[in-house]
Amino acid sequence: MSSRPEPQLGLQQSTVEELAAEAAAGSSACFEALVERLGPRLLRYLRRRVGDDHAAEDLLQEAFLKAYRNLGRYDPSRSFSTWLFTIATRLAVSHFRSRRFVASIDAVEPPDAGAGDPFEAAARAEQHENLWARARRVLSDAQFTALWLRYAEEMAIREIADATGRSVTAVKVQLHRACRKLMARGGRTAPAGSPTCAPEGIVETH
Repeated sequence: MSSRPEPQLGLQQSTVEELAAEAAAGSSACFEALVERLGPRLLRYLRRRVGDDHAAEDLLQEAFLKAYRNLGRYDPSRSFSTWLFTIATRLAVSHFRSRRFVASIDAVEPPDAGAGDPFEAAARAEQHENLWARARRVLSDAQFTALWLRYAEEMAIREIADATGRSVTAVKVQLHRACRKLMARGGRTAPAGSPTCAPEGIVETH
């Protein structure tokens, strides 16, 4: 990419899409800001997706490298984070196919339970981790991916469809079946941001 003067406005005030547009125009600082802003979320997703810290970190670097090389193909009318997660999801799928990787939850770090009573926070974190651990064990790869993007990343159904290369209907079916399976295994209640059941507007089709 050609060089471009760095933007004068603070990068912290720019949206992800604004940073992506500047990065596509040649701003290395804006791309570094994208890595800093989206990297933790993407790494957390990849850790859950592949179950291995080292593999997740490698995939993270590969995803950002591929995004950087293809910035000219990014459609600014789309969400940049969804576009990035699409790249990461495809890389994770390739990782599974090439290495026949069996996911493990042992190396996954529990999410931050937030401030407050440390004992209550620890209990919430354990409950949260147990729910996602159960989801990783009992769900298919497609079901877990849809569930994580919907509830952990708070993506819209359409965004999940874009990220996974599936139709909106297929995503709804995956979520519905995932929730039913979790309910059958005792996952009827969950803290915020965890897998929950009976998502609104999801109807199973045959």
